Amino acid sequence: MIGGHRTSMRLEPSMWDALEDIGRREGLTVNRLCTQIKERIEEQARRRGIDPEEADVTLTSAVRVFIASYYRRACTEDGHLRAGHGGSDPFIGTPFELPAVDDVDGGQSAVAAGGSFPTPGGQSASPSTLLEA
Repeated sequence: MIGGHRTSMRLEPSMWDALEDIGRREGLTVNRLCTQIKERIEEQARRRGIDPEEADVTLTSAVRVFIASYYRRACTEDGHLRAGHGGSDPFIGTPFELPAVDDVDGGQSAVAAGGSFPTPGGQSASPSTLLEA
């Protein structure tokens, strides 16, 4: 229930995880957090003189933007250094990190062959699975 209405949203599992993490940190349920995001969208529309029902912002899009903005605000230079950022490979520590060429069957990329590749957790995933998740 979002704002007292039955609502559905399609988000990637990592986005749901992020919402739960943010809710836990802020002392809010995911439903309450999403309700507050919806209320903010509506208030912003009203302040621009737009009927909230006519606003071109979807709740799903607003939730994704909120999550990115929330975490961007929390980023620090020290945090980026601890995460290994800035070393010319922004994919380190993400589901898109590729193993070193020496670790993949003679240097041939399984992704280029349309196959799957190991993720940092050792599980195998195809590019389409990662994008659909």
